[in-house]
Amino acid sequence: MNICKIIVFFFVLVLCSCEEIITVDLKNEQPKVVIESFITTGDFPVMVKISKSQAFFNQSDFAPVKNAVVQIEYLSVKEKLAEKGGGYYVAPKTKGVAGRVYNLKITTSGVTYGASVEVPPAVPIDTVYFQPGLFRNDSLNLVVSFHDPARTENYYRLKLYRNGRYAINDYYLLTDNFSDGEKIVAPVYYRYFAPGDTVVVELLNLERNTWRYFKGLSESVQQGINSQAPGNPPSNISGGALGIFGAWGYSSYRVKLPVSTIKK
Repeated sequence: MNICKIIVFFFVLVLCSCEEIITVDLKNEQPKVVIESFITTGDFPVMVKISKSQAFFNQSDFAPVKNAVVQIEYLSVKEKLAEKGGGYYVAPKTKGVAGRVYNLKITTSGVTYGASVEVPPAVPIDTVYFQPGLFRNDSLNLVVSFHDPARTENYYRLKLYRNGRYAINDYYLLTDNFSDGEKIVAPVYYRYFAPGDTVVVELLNLERNTWRYFKGLSESVQQGINSQAPGNPPSNISGGALGIFGAWGYSSYRVKLPVSTIKK
């Protein structure tokens, strides 16, 4: 054996002696109940969606929870929700009223979950206008203007519909931390509009836990599937369930752009 073969032999021996086999124990946690429900001002039905979370290796849709007992309480009223299939339960009589506290109680598989929320008031939109696109001069950016109520903490979400379509996972969130009681002007630079579009802007004045929930969802979307430490959004539901029993005050503004909006 020549000197070159001896060196190669000892090099391979060192590599083999340093190799360590690591076993990764990816445990499949037991599915958890996921509850999502929102109460808003305006003429919207109250719905509760109940499902079960998926295991780590199961990428299918969440499984709906059937035959749950769901009840909403406010003032001296107690309404039992009707099951509509697919994990949805509906309360046709309950309406969201600003300043009113609502309590949600759910019992399924012998376990009871609960949450309460106070509905914030609606904050009206003053105006919606458009300006030439910041990055695309053949399109338009939208700007929303409204007055923030003074001496209260407010948490907002903007939802935009272009010709009746809404972008999924679009979370435009803001607060009044530096603009309490002032006029807020919110430009939207990442969405583009064109002459002839019909645009609906919804301004949601979110209850604080609801805002934190949407913020958590937004961060999960931004991190994407490559996040090494994915987490669930903050929940206000007792009993160990995931999800949110949220609320917001609702206002909207509809505008149709004239065909000659963009000046060449």
